[in-house]
Amino acid sequence: MTSEELFQIDKKISENGDVVIVSFSFFENFDDINRVDTLMFASISEDVGRYEGYQVEMDDTKGQFFAYGRNAEELFKVMRPILLQFDFLRTAMVYLHFNNEDGSQSELEFSLKDVS
Repeated sequence: MTSEELFQIDKKISENGDVVIVSFSFFENFDDINRVDTLMFASISEDVGRYEGYQVEMDDTKGQFFAYGRNAEELFKVMRPILLQFDFLRTAMVYLHFNNEDGSQSELEFSLKDVS
């Protein structure tokens, strides 16, 4: 990610609470990405968080899904079964960013295949 992309993510984190970012690389077509997108919008309730959408690099080599909520772990628990339905996401990296009550921040990064 570029420094500008990281800045925009940091800005959204500070405005929206915890964040879940799912980074993926190889995908065959946009149909799968759009199916994930549709399922995320339909499955994440407002009391858990908000699905923001996805971003794909101009050369179609990689992309990310973005969601924000009160608790990144709870949000990921909703997202996980959806993500595991798609073969192109089996090797995706998951990034959880937590804004703690004391004002500190913490992060957790892992491969989706490690939680399958």
